[in-house]
Amino acid sequence: MKHWIKVGLFLITGFVHTVLWAAGTKSGYQIQAHFKGLQAQDTVYFCRYYGDKRFYQDTAIVDAKSMVLFQDTTTLAEGMYFFLFPKQRIMDVILSPTHFSLSADPDNIISTVQFKGSPDNTDFYAYQKYFQKQRTVADSIGTLYKQAAPSNKAQYEKQLKQIDSSMVQYITNFIQTHPKNLFTAILKTTKDVDIPEAPRLPSGARDTLFMYRYYKAHYFDQVDFTDNRLIRTPVLASKVEDYFKRLVVNVSDSITKEIDFVLSKCAGAKDNFEYFTREFTYKYETSTVMGMDAVFVHMAKNYYMKGKCPWATQEVVKKISDRANLLEPLLIGKVAPNLYMADTSGKYVYLSTIQAKYIILYFWDSGCGHCQKETPKLYEWWLANRAKGIAVYAANIERKDEEWLAYIRKNNIKAWYNVRDKYNHTDFKQTYDIYSTPVMYVLNEKKEIIAKRIGMEDLDDFLKAYEKMKKNK
Repeated sequence: MKHWIKVGLFLITGFVHTVLWAAGTKSGYQIQAHFKGLQAQDTVYFCRYYGDKRFYQDTAIVDAKSMVLFQDTTTLAEGMYFFLFPKQRIMDVILSPTHFSLSADPDNIISTVQFKGSPDNTDFYAYQKYFQKQRTVADSIGTLYKQAAPSNKAQYEKQLKQIDSSMVQYITNFIQTHPKNLFTAILKTTKDVDIPEAPRLPSGARDTLFMYRYYKAHYFDQVDFTDNRLIRTPVLASKVEDYFKRLVVNVSDSITKEIDFVLSKCAGAKDNFEYFTREFTYKYETSTVMGMDAVFVHMAKNYYMKGKCPWATQEVVKKISDRANLLEPLLIGKVAPNLYMADTSGKYVYLSTIQAKYIILYFWDSGCGHCQKETPKLYEWWLANRAKGIAVYAANIERKDEEWLAYIRKNNIKAWYNVRDKYNHTDFKQTYDIYSTPVMYVLNEKKEIIAKRIGMEDLDDFLKAYEKMKKNK
């Protein structure tokens, strides 16, 4: 049985994560380990990474000699795995091959670990030991540097630079001598961009945008998106997440462009492509940020509905397609679907015929506790702002006249458009995706949707920002 581990697990030191590779002639996997200090009946978990998630893969009980055995006929894909010990201690390994043995002290893994039958793990931890030693030396020199007189600091700066250079050279040598090792791919993925000095503009000043443009353009230079092993480590998902957080403008058009860019780089790597397609689709389908549903629609129309997602069943594709088809007419910038509903006198009022600078399309229910609080507030706000050219099309979702009319009379909300479609001529709940109340859309003079599912308390700020945006165009 597999579960998501809800604990904060990451690096023991700089890059203590690697991979278990299900290659070789032996089927399944077999890992025999001696973990010094563990007590009989302790539980050790064998776990795997998948993007930014962690899952249990196997469980073993420690015997009287502090030994554990993980063994199964399951063929494990290449990726990062780790042991989870009592007290939340972890140790990462590379399963290459799938059958090997090791010994280690969970309280001092890097210094004590030894492998038999796994050269990749031996090389990986040799790297860790070297860096641990260099960091210890650097910390000691750093302490001396802080305590030194200004005239003596230069010698310590020189020593620290020498250590830094030796570490960089070690990484370079490791990459060159282990080109196919997963840890090499991890090192290259996590490498930051070296930014040259910004050029000068004709005015003589430095180009202040050069750093951003160069960094963004070269951010993925060392990342091999065609290497499926990387999605079974935390580094690739983290790298992509960082890219979107730091370098992509948070508007739907920019996001969809960058998603297409990332997925195009995954061409031929089905595991990476599947992971990011799933993650982007779910993230923007469930986003609470206004306008991000456009990204979900883009994912549905350009990937799921075009047959590019073979892992998705027909039922899943249909659900995603139906949802996207419902949301597409309601995206920001689309002309709002027309409504025609009867007012309190029985006269039909067409949404398309209302002339106003802004129209608040407000779906509500007099029996809804939240609506009972918000509707009078919205009405008072509208009375104070209607001179600015704002109209409200207050569409009640109830089927009976009595409750609706009684609420209007009691709260004296008679001046805006009070309407209701008791015969469901317009199928407004489906058309406007009304599954709860209250729901508010804001339309401009062209009846284009400029905001949706916005709270009354945000109306002033939104309209001010929208007016400012129009002036700056």
